[in-house]
Amino acid sequence: MTWAAAAALLAGLTIVGGTASGEEAGRDKPNVVVLFIDDLGWKDLGVYGSKFYETPRIDRLAKQGALFTRAYSSCNVCSPTRASL
Repeated sequence: MTWAAAAALLAGLTIVGGTASGEEAGRDKPNVVVLFIDDLGWKDLGVYGSKFYETPRIDRLAKQGALFTRAYSSCNVCSPTRASL
């Protein structure tokens, strides 16, 4: 599974679950950070084991929060997957 597919699924879930209702968000709700990055494989981040790319800020976010490790893509190539966002 590609990182783009994982990000696409997370974005879709965030949009569906985070529609504005006009009410102020409570303090007990978690913060969600979605990163849209083109042509980034899931193994290209330090938190997932990359020794080539240095991603200290993303690694720090991952250590302080939850990791997204399972996702499904709407298509096996990138263009339709991006269009599905």
